[in-house]
Amino acid sequence: MLTIEQKIEFLTKIGFFKDCPNNSLMDVVSVTHEVHFHDNEDIFIEGEIGDAVYLIVKGQVMISAMGKLIAIRSDNEFFGEMAIIDDRPRSATATSRGNSVLLKIYRDDFYNIMQSNLSCMRNLLKALVGRLREDINIAVEAIRLKQDLVRAHELQVNIFPSGDLNFTSSNGSSIQVSGVCYPAETVGGDYYDYFQLSDSHVGIAIGDVMGHGFHSGLMVFTIKSCLNTQIISNYDITNVMSVLNNMVYRFVRSDMFMTFCYLIVDLDNHIISYCNAGHNYPYYYCNDTKQLVSIESGTYPMGISDILPCSKDTVKWNDGDMLVLYTDGITEAENSKGEEFGNKRLESLIVNNADLPASVLRDLIIQELKDHCQSDVYKDDITLVVAKLGKRG
Repeated sequence: MLTIEQKIEFLTKIGFFKDCPNNSLMDVVSVTHEVHFHDNEDIFIEGEIGDAVYLIVKGQVMISAMGKLIAIRSDNEFFGEMAIIDDRPRSATATSRGNSVLLKIYRDDFYNIMQSNLSCMRNLLKALVGRLREDINIAVEAIRLKQDLVRAHELQVNIFPSGDLNFTSSNGSSIQVSGVCYPAETVGGDYYDYFQLSDSHVGIAIGDVMGHGFHSGLMVFTIKSCLNTQIISNYDITNVMSVLNNMVYRFVRSDMFMTFCYLIVDLDNHIISYCNAGHNYPYYYCNDTKQLVSIESGTYPMGISDILPCSKDTVKWNDGDMLVLYTDGITEAENSKGEEFGNKRLESLIVNNADLPASVLRDLIIQELKDHCQSDVYKDDITLVVAKLGKRG
């Protein structure tokens, strides 16, 4: 327990009482209640009626609202001050971080002290105004951040293809490509794209940045810009993968990496060329044999090393074949029982519906995913690209 002298010495460090004479400090000491809290113990809870202010003698206190940490108060600071203004419910929860020693002063006792000491009242007003300004600044910054995330979301939506790609080469070979992405947050870390490269070549790309949020979204924007620039001058697979890896390794945060798969479909020669940097293996459905296989080839993700040992591999395709590219947000999506959607379910959907157009199969898979999760809100980004090759008859 603190002695009277220790309490007086402590009070002089609190803004409320720094100009109070000793006789007034003695009055304050007489109405303080020393309280102790253990680590992670709640001091008061959001929504309960407040009737006291707390002064921190030793320790730290976490202030949180709606489950989010908004401030940490330490030695010689105060909290719960709004309770001495009115008797409305607490707007936040205060929780001890480690063991803490506090002095508690009830509202009525605090009023009596203030009424008898003008300097204490003035200091109280200064402290409350200062805390109010701090809260306003936090609120303004939160609004700015929310606005920035909304703008970032709008930009990210615009970097994805605006519609399906339907392209036919001069020899009559065709490809239909359809994709979709649902970020888990306002800004996600998944990426997909498809584009015509020449009169007979189409490119398809899919990637997944570690995590999601602002920094992951920033990497997606950078990848999009770099890829678009590179394919104009040289869309060769090994060249593109090397350039993108170098960008990720040198110019993005060192603790982040990105899986990425890039394919080129040659419509004239019926060849799929590809390189996979740590991404989920794409599915390839052969219409002639009615078999579905994973294209299991690749290397580690981008950004791990300045050199990406990624050689180009090829697959021969025929009319009616299909490609399905996805991020692990699909196969790892869980329902309320914790059961994952899984690869087997995805594989079955592809095999049993391989005769459908690309966009229809895409929508079918997404609907099955929503039905499984019983929601269209997911814990991870969801991205799917379906490509139907050639025509029958």
